[in-house]
Amino acid sequence: MPMFSHRVLSALAAVLLAASPLPAQAAASDVPSTIDRYLADAVEAGVPGIAVAVMRGGEVVHVGAAGTAGDGSPMTGDTLLRIESLSKSFTAAAVMQQVEQGRVGLDRPVRRYLPEFSVSDPRGARITVRHLLTHTSGMSDGTAPPLYRSDAATLEEAVARLGGATLAADPGTEFHYHNPNYHVLARMVEVVSGEDFGDYLEQRIFAPLGMHATQDTPMAAEHLPGMARGHTLAFGLAFPNRGIDYFTDGSGGVVSSARDMARWLWMNDNGGLSPTGERVLGEESVEEMHRPQGPEGADYGFGWYRAESAEGPPVRTSHSGAGSGFNAYQGLFTGSGYAVVVLTNHGAGLTAPQAGILGQNLLAELDAGIPPLTERGGAVRTDLVLSGLVLLTLVAVVSGVVRARRWAVRRRGGSVLVTAVCLVPLASVVVFVAGVPAFQLMATGRTAPWPLLFSVLPVGVVWLLLLGVGGAAVLVLRVGHCLGASTRLRAYAVRAPRARSR
Repeated sequence: MPMFSHRVLSALAAVLLAASPLPAQAAASDVPSTIDRYLADAVEAGVPGIAVAVMRGGEVVHVGAAGTAGDGSPMTGDTLLRIESLSKSFTAAAVMQQVEQGRVGLDRPVRRYLPEFSVSDPRGARITVRHLLTHTSGMSDGTAPPLYRSDAATLEEAVARLGGATLAADPGTEFHYHNPNYHVLARMVEVVSGEDFGDYLEQRIFAPLGMHATQDTPMAAEHLPGMARGHTLAFGLAFPNRGIDYFTDGSGGVVSSARDMARWLWMNDNGGLSPTGERVLGEESVEEMHRPQGPEGADYGFGWYRAESAEGPPVRTSHSGAGSGFNAYQGLFTGSGYAVVVLTNHGAGLTAPQAGILGQNLLAELDAGIPPLTERGGAVRTDLVLSGLVLLTLVAVVSGVVRARRWAVRRRGGSVLVTAVCLVPLASVVVFVAGVPAFQLMATGRTAPWPLLFSVLPVGVVWLLLLGVGGAAVLVLRVGHCLGASTRLRAYAVRAPRARSR
């Protein structure tokens, strides 16, 4: 009897809890106003334009936007923006459709379906489709041809460029996030399906989901009608930034809107069904895409991460995207029932708001069970400090140029070794600045040329370039004056005895 009573009470409590809104959740009527207020605050804090879609319990509760699209028009839920690396989840979905049709096997070698794919490493023959999807192929930014170039305009050309790549590890043993993994996958879809990859996405994914504004583009700097303008942030202000042009199809080429991306989230949160009930993917395929795979400790599935944030729980299934002028995030917070997509028209930056942080902090406003993340602050202060360094460096460079001859004269007749040692600190500064992209690659595993680094920290890059170029100028002048003084001394030493003999 006591056990029966306990069960009855537990069941009654469950019914009451299900029938009543949890106090930790924002009331449904408050959600749109809460979201709109949050977006307005984000724009007030420096974000030029932002568009979001929020879902709860498998339903879209609000699509909102604030700020400017950068061309004089306001940002709206229908404004087109680059979603950058969120594109990988679309490529993964296209691959899984081919798997469901029996045309592709996840654990078969890629060359079985794409004979043209090869790398300059015999281990490349062991790379499987799953390895590419999970970034465990062994290919990496550090062992591939330079990525941020416009010498490839098609998927076929992008795959051909990999012929000179080597592997950083045996396939399946290490995680190396590498965009060309998804170039190869997109090309494989083209070959296996017999359709252009952009057309495939349009017909097999975008159209069934009702994502009628969404398009696929091959190049990063391509601008579509109705698309927002990209920006870089500095001193708390947004400056237009077209970005660098490079091949990005399959890994970051999709252009979409918050309203369209809500439909994509809906499919991922509803077992592969479209909002109208059309099956785009099987439920098991969606689960496979979201499931972390690869080496122990890896948290990447197929175009999706599944892990906690760097600051801790909750676990979310998500992916972020960042480029020179755009930032994007999609996240399924399954424990709370919430999902969110955030699109902004400013690029990633060390002092700029991240779309992922904006997304989670927005959900934290709606659900007390989702903790807010630490927002990056002090952007203006950081840029002012860096500006101070720019001015100090400029003064030092001008002084070094003006005083270079005097510096050499003071060392006239002295030890060559001592003079060389005095030049070492200046030479070290020049070498350090020249090696910044390489140091960045070693520290993060991702390559970033100077134009991309400029979009991340523009004032900092101006300082570094002034330091490097100015230091090199002073170094060349000092060495030149030293060599000139040495030549004059030798000429004088030859002429002096002749003069005395006369």
